[in-house]
Amino acid sequence: MTTPQLLLDRAAIEDVVARLAHTQDDKDFAGFGALFADQVGLRMSGQDGAQVLSRDEMADLGRSVLGGFTSTQHLTSNVPCEIDGDTARCRASVQAYHHVPTEPGVADWCIQRNRWELELRRTADGWRITAWSMVPNGPIEGYPGVYRVAAAAVADA
Repeated sequence: MTTPQLLLDRAAIEDVVARLAHTQDDKDFAGFGALFADQVGLRMSGQDGAQVLSRDEMADLGRSVLGGFTSTQHLTSNVPCEIDGDTARCRASVQAYHHVPTEPGVADWCIQRNRWELELRRTADGWRITAWSMVPNGPIEGYPGVYRVAAAAVADA
């Protein structure tokens, strides 16, 4: 049965998903980190097993992966939620565009299609992400090497 509280929770969780995308695009790594619980299980594409990171480590990881890009755009859609009291699971379809200048003649962008699988917990400060998996669900377009170029830009800064 759908209750007003369930609708409020779904809206709040969808807002977390939207802010997860926007904080990355805005390079708001403090805001990005604030979306997470104290400890987060993270599984990125192509990674065996999840690593457990602190909220601050998540913010640092966001900065190291995305800070060197000139621009990014994370588009999210289709966010079904399963809520059980103070815990929830949701997934979102994601198309992520990343751009950074490269050497002449080399593509300077990459688009990835993923599914974000999130686990969340209700806290006094709202819903926080406790686990995040990024699952590839479509082809990569462009040049995946832009991630190395962006990482080098962060390291050189």
